[in-house]
Amino acid sequence: MRPRLVLLALSVGLAGGSTGAIAGAGLPGSALVAAVTATAAYLASLYALAPLRDVAAALRRIAAGDFAARVSGEGPSELAALHESLNRMASSLGSSMATAAQERSRFAAVLNSSVDAILAVDSESRVRFANAAAERLFDQVEGELVGKPFVWVLANQEIVNALQACQREGGSEERLVELAGRQYFQAIASPIAGGGDWSAVLVFHDLTEVQRAEHTRRDFVANVSHELRTPLASIKAVLETLQAGAGADPAIARDFTARAEAEVDRIVQLVEELLELSRVESGVPLAMAPVALAEVIGRAVDRLRPQAKALGVELVVNAEPLPPVSGDATRLERVVLNLVDNALKFTPAGGRVEVRAGAAAAVAWVEVRDTGPGIDPRDLPRVFERFFKADYSRQAAGSGLGLALVKHTIEAHGGAVSAESSPGRGSTFRFTLPPALRSGPAG
Repeated sequence: MRPRLVLLALSVGLAGGSTGAIAGAGLPGSALVAAVTATAAYLASLYALAPLRDVAAALRRIAAGDFAARVSGEGPSELAALHESLNRMASSLGSSMATAAQERSRFAAVLNSSVDAILAVDSESRVRFANAAAERLFDQVEGELVGKPFVWVLANQEIVNALQACQREGGSEERLVELAGRQYFQAIASPIAGGGDWSAVLVFHDLTEVQRAEHTRRDFVANVSHELRTPLASIKAVLETLQAGAGADPAIARDFTARAEAEVDRIVQLVEELLELSRVESGVPLAMAPVALAEVIGRAVDRLRPQAKALGVELVVNAEPLPPVSGDATRLERVVLNLVDNALKFTPAGGRVEVRAGAAAAVAWVEVRDTGPGIDPRDLPRVFERFFKADYSRQAAGSGLGLALVKHTIEAHGGAVSAESSPGRGSTFRFTLPPALRSGPAG
């Protein structure tokens, strides 16, 4: 009889208290005693191993991430101690993992809230982490950058060289790069010590506005120099001509003196406009009060009627009843003067300049329309920039500051400016102003 069958027969016999079953096994006395002993040991082992199977099952659940797994504390003292230790370990692991997950979430939240684009790469320069700013910068959806080679993300040789040098030499590398859309970034590559599969981190700090401000400053200095050079050169030429003997002729002297005076007036106007623009941009408080905008328009147009007549341009006003606006009457009059003067300069003889005004939902609006040559669509977005002059207006007198002053003055009043034009169909400049904030006499 096979051993397992013998053990089974003995087990059945013992369980049923039947000696007949044992005798039926055909075993001698000594063998019988041995079989009974083995059966008892087997059954005892099964009983003893049952709690260990519970421990093994709990360990498998913990390994799978179920830190709520527990085992019963029942059984012999040694097993009870083992169960207690296992339960404490599961509780501690669960707490540690929860803390780590919370810290990881906080860390990711901090990185994602950064305005700088941040990328972490491994030793093979594959992206292992990208924050939200990086995904926006490189126009990728969430999670799409991870796993990609860095050169797939940004094929810029300067930054690739900086990253390789950082990983090779163990020091930080910085580069100033220009990306698509004239965006300027300071790229910093730094090694990561003890970062696991994170070998280096790349940070892209946006310097676009800083670079634009620097370009604006350089352009400003160059344009002021240019605008001053021309009248100063004319004045110098006039003086040299007069000193050479032309001053002996009264008619020539008067003509040259008038030219010099006109150039001096041009310099004075430039300086005044620069000072006014500086005051507006620096936030110098405006003399705000309720203003009757129709009266402001009337005064400005009346001052320019002689100029319009001399140029042979029709100047008309069509204004609806206007609510009082809150503003500085002197500066608003200068806004209208600049817009109408600009329209007159570029409207040929026989043309027409119309000043229209009205209100919608208590917001006042003013338009200045002309029948001049119009503005190229490529130049239209820049007409309110300092010193900007479209190609067609290069020969026209003026500093190029008038429209910039209009823009900043209106925005300082809480309003908005816009321009519409097309070549050969004239131009329309428009501004809006909010209603007066308080009641009182308007002027």
